[in-house]
Amino acid sequence: MAVFVLIHGAFTGGWIWGRTAKALRALGHDVHRPTLTGCGERAHLLRPEIVLAMHVEDVAQMLFHEDLDQAILVGHGYGGMIASAVAHRHGGKVAGVVHLDGVVPERGATFLEASGKGGGRLSARQNGSEWLVAPPPVETFGVRCREMARWLSVRLQPFPRQCLGTPYPYGTRDREKPCIYLRTTVLDDPAVGAQAARAALTGMRVLELATGPLPMVTNPGRLAKTLDSIVRHMGNGNPVRKNGQEPAWQTRNH
Repeated sequence: MAVFVLIHGAFTGGWIWGRTAKALRALGHDVHRPTLTGCGERAHLLRPEIVLAMHVEDVAQMLFHEDLDQAILVGHGYGGMIASAVAHRHGGKVAGVVHLDGVVPERGATFLEASGKGGGRLSARQNGSEWLVAPPPVETFGVRCREMARWLSVRLQPFPRQCLGTPYPYGTRDREKPCIYLRTTVLDDPAVGAQAARAALTGMRVLELATGPLPMVTNPGRLAKTLDSIVRHMGNGNPVRKNGQEPAWQTRNH
């Protein structure tokens, strides 16, 4: 059994991991899906003062109060920066990090800067507000089912701009832990491809998942099985090899 902490990205909340959490628990894992301040069911706390460090503290406090140790942090998009920061600051409680289409953080660079061309999509103001970023159209997430698209669209929320524009103040101690970059491939997003290439340059293992960019919604069972396989092969900072061969989840499609 592994302890998974699933960290959502911008515009969503812990709710987005519901089906994946259920699938992981069915595989025998302990699963937590915190909601960051101002997001999801904590949207009533949304205010201009929210910054990246506050979201890092959200997850750090959950690790402490839930007595979690050796947790696998899975960060989606913006959540990848939070996962890296928590692993850097609280490495004793973290066993590994999985970036799901995440932005590989760089000290001193903001999320928007680290995103490269992908950051340009996240500039729309929410109803003219200077401090809120509007969520992108639901169509950009590659959700083809109309019912699921409606379910998703009513839950997407504006996100505090400061979180995306705050320079990342942490170092790279997180990379002393096993780090995996899990890239979705169905939409073949060049921005995600660039992040995956950057992850490889930092020494991370890059794996590909043949789903759209929200596998926790559209393919929760496949994502859960992939995470289960990843955690079973994590050890001493490197995937386990048998007879010199790469493990099964190292292949292109999952």
